[in-house]
Amino acid sequence: MNGILRAVVVLHVLVPLYAFASDDKVLLELNTIEPSENRCRLNFVIENRSEVALDTLKLDLVLFSKDGAIMRRLIADMAPVRPMKTMVRAFLVDAECHQVGAILVNDVTACMPGNANACLDQLDLSTRVKDVRLYK
Repeated sequence: MNGILRAVVVLHVLVPLYAFASDDKVLLELNTIEPSENRCRLNFVIENRSEVALDTLKLDLVLFSKDGAIMRRLIADMAPVRPMKTMVRAFLVDAECHQVGAILVNDVTACMPGNANACLDQLDLSTRVKDVRLYK
C-alpha cells in the first residue's frame, strides 16, 4: 500500500511537469507603456496556452534606453496564470517612458511547475509598442 501511495504522489508531481514541458507556449506581449505617477507603467499581456497552471513565473527584466544604456532592472512576478488563460500584468518603474528603447527578458528567476530554463525557452515574446523591442 505504501508503494502505491508513493507512485501516486510521484505521478501527481511528474505529470504536470511533463505537460508543461510540451510544445505549449506562454505568450508574453508588451502591450503598452504609459506615464503614471511620475513613473512608467509597463502593461503586459500573458497568455498561458498550456493545460497546466503557472503557479510561479518571475522574470528578470532589464530596461534599456533608446541609446542602449541600461536604465532599470526589475523582477516581474507574472504568476499565477491559470491554464488556457490570458491575464494582464502591470509594473511601475522609475523611468521616463519615452526613453525606453528595449526590454530584455534576461532570465526566468522562478518557474513552477518546471524549471527556469524550460520556462524561458517556452516564452514567445512580442510587442505592440512602436520603437520598443522586447527580446530574450
